[in-house]
Amino acid sequence: MSSSARRNGSGSGSGNGGGGSSAMVEQHPDLIELERRLNSEVDEEFFQDPKKFRTLGRVIDILGMQLLDSADGQGGQISVAALQQQNGLSPADSVHRTNPAYIALKQQQGVVEEAIEHMAVHHCADLNSSVVAVGKVARQFNEAATRVRSLRRQVRDIKDNLGTGDANPNEGGGLHTGGEDGPDVVGDPDAAGHHHATAVEAADGGKSLRELWLKKLECEAVLSLLHKLEKIRRAPTTFDVLVQPPSGTGPCRIGSAVTLLSDALQTMFSDDVAQVQALHKIMEQLMTRKQRAEEIIWETLGDVIYLRTGNAVRPGELEQEGGILASGRKHHYLGAGAAAGAGGGGVGGGDDSDADSAFSDMEDDASSAAGSRGKGGKGSGGAVGGPAFVGGRTIPRTILDSEVDLEADELRCLEEGSVSDRPIPQYADPVLALRILTEALARLGRLEDLERVLGENVDRELRRIVQTEQARTFARMEQRRNAGGGRRGLGAMEGGGGMMGQLAESEEAMRDFRVHLSNLLVAFGSVVLRLSHLAQIVRHRIMTDPQLMGRYADPSSAMHSVLQTADGIIQREVKSFLEACLNESDADAFMYDGIAEEGRGVSSHERGIFSLGIIADTSNKKDSRSATTIASRANIMELTSDKFVANVLFARTNMIPQVRHALTFRRSVAMWSSESVDLKAELANVTGEDTSSASYNSGVEEKAIDYLDSVIQRNLLPMLQEEAVNGTISALEREDAFEPRIDPAMYARAANSKNVEVEMCVACQALYRYTGPLFSALHRLPKGGEMYSPLVAVLEHAVLTFNSRVKQRVGQICRGKKAAALLDVKTSFSDDIELRKSFTQLMQAYFGEDEATAAALGGGAVALSPDAASSGKSKKNDFDATATDYERERAAFNMEVTHLSPLLDFTLKNYGHDLDVCNDDELGRAACLANSLLKVASLLEGRLRTRSSGRDKTGGATRNLLKSIKIIKEHGVRMAKFCRIDMLIQTVKCMSKICISSTLTAKDAVRLPSCVNDLGEHLTSASDVIREAGGNTIAAFSLSSLEQYIPLFLMQTVRIIAQGKGLKSKAIITLNGVEALDRSGSVLYRDLKGATSFENSFWDDELAAESFERSASFIAMIELDMEELISYCKNNRGEFSDNDYQLMFALDGPRRRGDIKNLP
Repeated sequence: MSSSARRNGSGSGSGNGGGGSSAMVEQHPDLIELERRLNSEVDEEFFQDPKKFRTLGRVIDILGMQLLDSADGQGGQISVAALQQQNGLSPADSVHRTNPAYIALKQQQGVVEEAIEHMAVHHCADLNSSVVAVGKVARQFNEAATRVRSLRRQVRDIKDNLGTGDANPNEGGGLHTGGEDGPDVVGDPDAAGHHHATAVEAADGGKSLRELWLKKLECEAVLSLLHKLEKIRRAPTTFDVLVQPPSGTGPCRIGSAVTLLSDALQTMFSDDVAQVQALHKIMEQLMTRKQRAEEIIWETLGDVIYLRTGNAVRPGELEQEGGILASGRKHHYLGAGAAAGAGGGGVGGGDDSDADSAFSDMEDDASSAAGSRGKGGKGSGGAVGGPAFVGGRTIPRTILDSEVDLEADELRCLEEGSVSDRPIPQYADPVLALRILTEALARLGRLEDLERVLGENVDRELRRIVQTEQARTFARMEQRRNAGGGRRGLGAMEGGGGMMGQLAESEEAMRDFRVHLSNLLVAFGSVVLRLSHLAQIVRHRIMTDPQLMGRYADPSSAMHSVLQTADGIIQREVKSFLEACLNESDADAFMYDGIAEEGRGVSSHERGIFSLGIIADTSNKKDSRSATTIASRANIMELTSDKFVANVLFARTNMIPQVRHALTFRRSVAMWSSESVDLKAELANVTGEDTSSASYNSGVEEKAIDYLDSVIQRNLLPMLQEEAVNGTISALEREDAFEPRIDPAMYARAANSKNVEVEMCVACQALYRYTGPLFSALHRLPKGGEMYSPLVAVLEHAVLTFNSRVKQRVGQICRGKKAAALLDVKTSFSDDIELRKSFTQLMQAYFGEDEATAAALGGGAVALSPDAASSGKSKKNDFDATATDYERERAAFNMEVTHLSPLLDFTLKNYGHDLDVCNDDELGRAACLANSLLKVASLLEGRLRTRSSGRDKTGGATRNLLKSIKIIKEHGVRMAKFCRIDMLIQTVKCMSKICISSTLTAKDAVRLPSCVNDLGEHLTSASDVIREAGGNTIAAFSLSSLEQYIPLFLMQTVRIIAQGKGLKSKAIITLNGVEALDRSGSVLYRDLKGATSFENSFWDDELAAESFERSASFIAMIELDMEELISYCKNNRGEFSDNDYQLMFALDGPRRRGDIKNLP
């Protein structure tokens, strides 16, 4: 191709584009520059046909120039390797570096490569867009070449048969084709003229040739007609074999049968065959087969849509269509389950024993976007659906655009080993099955009837799904009953009396209701999903077929009436179930505890088979609560939803309909409704449906979620709010609201050291019990809705009322006590307590690892202000990062002691008179209040957090409520600290008497001070009092660190004696006195360990051993003589402080005279 030809070709292309190409060139000036360079810098001969390009001339030019260059003395002087080493060039470039012909050719190569690279990089999209067109042209060219070869072959065969092969002007040495496939080659002009003359002569005798040609065409027409007749004749028999193969030979293949039948009918009504009168009977057979095919398609379509087939997607099929289908399931109720097996639509098609846990987890995970796949195979409880799709629930466009091959796709979609006596195919993939059936209807010309046929059957089919789920629920309950694991109703539950106290237990009794509703919603959601897929497939099929487009006023709204009808029926069925469970008309039933009338007033062990029908008289029951005996599962299927609830679910769970059950169902219904709305909007978006039209938004049936919210807002919430406030206030007004609840059987246990489970006080139990339903409703109601804010306000009011009474109770217990004064003083004593390991263990026991970690970091786990938190963290940061736990505890202990220095001067006048401590009753009340407040705060915080994520459900709406709960925890921590400090003050008050005891100066015998024995008994009794009132954890925290403080108090006693302030004037401690001090330490160690030897104690063996050994060493220095003391001081200088050594050297002991000058 020449340069001018290239320019003409570009111009003609632009003209054919009607100006579009010119505009494209104007928009890309770089293409203009590239074409200019190709035209001006590249030789025209390089654009010729590669088969006609002469390369020899170019090679000769390059070699000739190289020889001339060598002859001039410039070639051959330097080796190729040397040139390559010097310049870093290739061998060819190095040899021809001065060859002008080579350089010119190399420059033209660079221009062409630059143009190619520019087109590939910057115009990749334009190149890709032409791939389809180039492929189409190539395919058409190949087809044309094949047809030409076939025609040439036929002409050659005719020539051979007629013996006139030499008369063909295309054969010979002149103008010939170069063979069957070769290109035309222009030969000698004289030879061409000779053969032209021969052709003219042959034309005079061509009459017989035309006759034979016409005869051939006539024969071909007859053969074609016979082939068509044979196809029509074999169609009925082949159709029957495909639809219903011999027993056990294969499944029904309706797709292949429809392909065969549509071809036969099209042939039957063609112009040449339609005139054959003898085909009348065959036409009747074909029409009969067509009617049968339509019946099979309608029935199969119903099976796919209504979950009787298309449920067992094989793992290999999940990656079909280029990986578009995903195996994970994104949505709970729309396509959330797997199949109940092939033909799983039958009643009792699978084992439903695992349905409880599967759908309980589904309901609990309300906020998760990444749902889990339902159970596969048999045993999903009717939870059937199709595969979920990446990016949404509708079918991806790439799948819809792919062409449907009825025969191949059907073979891939059929279930393995699906052989049935019914001529109905069993499909594995519902989406592919719907596409196959839609294409079959389109080929049979019945796609327009799809909406009418489905609309006629949707009511009956949806009712059939309800009946199937009722039968499965009944079978599950019967199976559990026969296995002896029947779930008891509320009548068999004990504890937590009162209506609201039973709400938590009712969740277990309502499990059968929740599982049945979840199965029903999943089944309904799967039906809606498949109907939506069918609508999407039908709309796409109509929009891609010009013939079908003209038959629909609005193709984007096809199947809308079916979807709307199905939604109305589904909403009605769900509401029927809910109405039967709620019984909103009977408001008095709300005050009951959920037990049926025949179970009231009967203890748990007298119910069921043990009552023998004597206690409960069932002769005057209401019809809606009668326990009707139903013999068979078939009878169960005939019941309506309300009768099934009354006669089966309530009758077998010993429950009654109550409006409070609305909260049990609200979450699942809300999730299902939300997913249904999203699916409808997504379908309208992908199909281009007008969402602003009146028909799209019309709907006469009230939504189930709207009905449920109306019942909750109108009937349930006012009752719950009133009960929460009144119940809490009535409990707070009781005289024993905050009194300990002692278990009489506590000391009857064989092992009294075991962990004691102590009940919360009456007020805390009431707060937890009566606010429980409101917290449950908090997680089931939409955030920020009309019902949410008032609910939070009522909860906050109840907690604030509780806090006001708690504050009064704390004030009553702490009034006048020295422990409260130490906590209230403006020091960091309270914060330093939170640095102790025992406080971290306390937080972990009540609030888990998170709070324990926060306490370990410092700053107070209950600090509500940032200043307090930063203060505690700064103190924690003062510790050496490489210090061990023991060293940190020692450092925290020293920080605590600095706040207790006024308590260590035992010689003050009237010491102990102002140390007002708690008696046993007051200590028990304080421990009970600490345990109850911490426990109820932990429980309320847990209720405020979602079960799936563990985080607060809201930030702003419940922030004040969370702060109120934090205040409860703050009071609880304060009372725990109060108990710990009070025990510390009681200990120091008792041990302060040792320094004035006469036993220290006794010479006749070793006698322990009486206060030591009193302290041991007091520690044991206080431990029992705190444990029975507040539990092991509060007792462990109250007695924590005494293993460090008791040795400290013994050492302080020795210091006072060394100062000469404790004993009588001029009295010297005797060896018996030193032994009495040493034995006092041993006795107190034994008594303290015995008092803390219960389960979950915070006793620290390492700290206890180190502290008591240190105090024993300090006491032993009293009995040393001066030389021994000097030696000990030199060897253990760092064990005690310089002040302690000065006191020891100044002390007059039983074996030495004090002299401070001897201090080394």
